[in-house]
Amino acid sequence: MEKQLQIRKQSAFTMIEMLVVMMLISIFLLLTMTSKGLSNLRVIDDEANIISLITELNYFKSQAIANQGYINVRFYENSDTIKVIENNKIRFLKLKVGKIINVAKVDIIAFDKKGNINKFGSITIDNNNSIYRIIFHIEKGRIRYEKL
Repeated sequence: MEKQLQIRKQSAFTMIEMLVVMMLISIFLLLTMTSKGLSNLRVIDDEANIISLITELNYFKSQAIANQGYINVRFYENSDTIKVIENNKIRFLKLKVGKIINVAKVDIIAFDKKGNINKFGSITIDNNNSIYRIIFHIEKGRIRYEKL
């Protein structure tokens, strides 16, 4: 006598069910990546440019301390260039993105041999349609920024 093979039915997803699940995952992934991710990257990049500028200014301050001299920094309105004068050597620092749109009381600042700044004031920078203010403090030569 012949034995009949018994085939057990196993429960599994059908191809259509798998496609629906994959489509839903793809839609959620697309919504997650495009909603705030790209705009946050632009803001982070803008802030990185401002932080880079502040780092370069702090470098000039440390050079003034190391050389026991003065370094003068000149800001120009409606310009993307900063003039740096150190020991009668003139060099220009170009902003990576954007330009200086306003200079308030600090058209020229000087870092002294202790790292102090001679003036209190700020400059306003338009960076990819984001506006930042860099503020110079007299005490201890502090430099900070804020987004407007």
